Amino acid sequence: MDYDRGFRDDLIGYYEMKLSFFALDDYQTFTEELQDDHNTEDLGSIKFSIHISSDLSHTPPPEMDERETPRSTSPFQEKHLTGILSITLVEATNLRPMNKDGSSDPYCKFKLGHQKHKSKVLRRTLDPVWKERFEIRVYSDSSSVLEISVYDYEEFGFSDNFIGSAEVDISEFEESKTYKRELDLEKNGGRMTCIFNLSRIDESSADSSCEISPDDLVNIRKTYAMSYNPLNYLTYKWEDVEDVGVLIVKIIKCIDLPESDTIIGTSDPFCFIEVENTRVRTPTLYKTQDPVWNKQFKFNIKDIHSTLNIRVFDEEKNKYNFLGCVKLPILEAHTIHRCLLKDRKLERVGFGEIFLETELIYNPLRAAIKTLLPAEENLLYEEPKFKRNLFMQNFKRVYALATVVLSLGLWVQRIYNWENKAKSAIALLLYILIVISFELYMVPMFAAFVIIYEFLARWVGFKSFETWIMNADQQEQVVKEDDIEDGEDFSLTAKMKMVMGVCQTVQNSLDLVASYCERVKNVFNWTIPFLSFMAASVLISGTMILYFLPLRWLVLAWGINKLTVKLRDPDYEENQELLNFLCRLPSDVELNQMRVITKESSKRSATMNKSVKSRWHK
Repeated sequence: MDYDRGFRDDLIGYYEMKLSFFALDDYQTFTEELQDDHNTEDLGSIKFSIHISSDLSHTPPPEMDERETPRSTSPFQEKHLTGILSITLVEATNLRPMNKDGSSDPYCKFKLGHQKHKSKVLRRTLDPVWKERFEIRVYSDSSSVLEISVYDYEEFGFSDNFIGSAEVDISEFEESKTYKRELDLEKNGGRMTCIFNLSRIDESSADSSCEISPDDLVNIRKTYAMSYNPLNYLTYKWEDVEDVGVLIVKIIKCIDLPESDTIIGTSDPFCFIEVENTRVRTPTLYKTQDPVWNKQFKFNIKDIHSTLNIRVFDEEKNKYNFLGCVKLPILEAHTIHRCLLKDRKLERVGFGEIFLETELIYNPLRAAIKTLLPAEENLLYEEPKFKRNLFMQNFKRVYALATVVLSLGLWVQRIYNWENKAKSAIALLLYILIVISFELYMVPMFAAFVIIYEFLARWVGFKSFETWIMNADQQEQVVKEDDIEDGEDFSLTAKMKMVMGVCQTVQNSLDLVASYCERVKNVFNWTIPFLSFMAASVLISGTMILYFLPLRWLVLAWGINKLTVKLRDPDYEENQELLNFLCRLPSDVELNQMRVITKESSKRSATMNKSVKSRWHK
């Protein structure tokens, strides 16, 4: 058939053959001429092979496996799959403008031989950030030159405008090694950033730069153990700070993987192993739910706080089906792991288990120095899109932290109100002792004490500070609310109301923060002269008081007054002088609402708007 987009496909020719002439487990190859009842011309020939088997689990002969001899553009040409080229299109900068407004609508095309891939279109930008991934199959007779072209998208059927192109020779890539390339587009078209990784598929090809054999593992351990030995700390060089250590990962096997092919009841699994910006791939094992790889890989580590990401896929002709994934911190990579696979979001348990062995050899001094330096950007990370569930999850996280802070405030309030006179008296004495004997070195000492105490609370069984802050009644109330929320089945209307409520809370919180920041600004720019003069007078008086009186005694007097005011006067109402002062100042929104508009000012603003619009159109 001849494929026509949007129309009926055209018949080129056909050939008929009766399968009754074939015996079971018989395998034959034919080359036959195409036929057409309405056309006597030469229509070409077709080459095909037939293999009949009664066993569904029977594996076809190697020369007939689709994955070993993929469909070719020519019926007589046989290809051999040797690898997978993984391309991560990160970004482009300083693209040539193609639109009248000085922008472009860029997208990117990749071509290797007859395989083509196209990225999404980003509107009105000269510095697009795609962060898209593409997989291109590499065959034994494929071209070694990857063609990359950038176009400007045009609507209404017009041809797209060419921005620039670049070429990459993939024959220079070592297998299973990640390369970050910044490519200059021809004709000053701009600059683009891509990440390439060539994964080995053919077992007979050369060894991977990341994959190691069991025989070399002992030598690698000795070599890196000597390089990162604590006795060599004194020989540290600043240029070696990036060489923190090495991670050895052994993918042993998976068991009980889900069935991706429901007809046969099996899968064709393989793994992606990602560490920082390096990604490697295991070979694909066909027709099994319990694959055994026993493959070892070595990764050079630049930051020990990175994570080890392993994703298991099922290989199909034109796509990969997700089976499960795990994510482990590198610092815990020192043992054999038996992990249940999780879903794509790493939130729930999926189907199947994975067995892997990890070993980390690193230099603690270099790791500590690298911790204080900026972390390397993870170019393989894809930013999540807006989703209601993710938004609600983040809101609940912030709400939980706010609950802890609020509980701390309520605990201080109870001390302040002298609800328990014994605790309030002890708090008053501690405050006096701390203020009198306070020194600056006590700040890091107290922070270290909190960290050590939390460590003991975790391993010995003490109560943590968070448990001390929240009383039992508040904990029971939070648990009940969570149980009701988790057990209730919300309708679509209820979910929409919940989202609207959260959005309204976020909107009001942003308005409150912006209003107070603008009010502080308006104190200094004399928006309300009376309040600005009052603030200047108070600040000058405070300067003179702090100059003549020690700060320690001022803080002591202020604290004793605050802590004993309820004891001296039970009917005293709390007063926040600073907040009350700021509430008298208008924000920028309130100033705009109170602005008086006259006819002259209205005409002047209209004239200015017209001039701005005319400049923009020009």
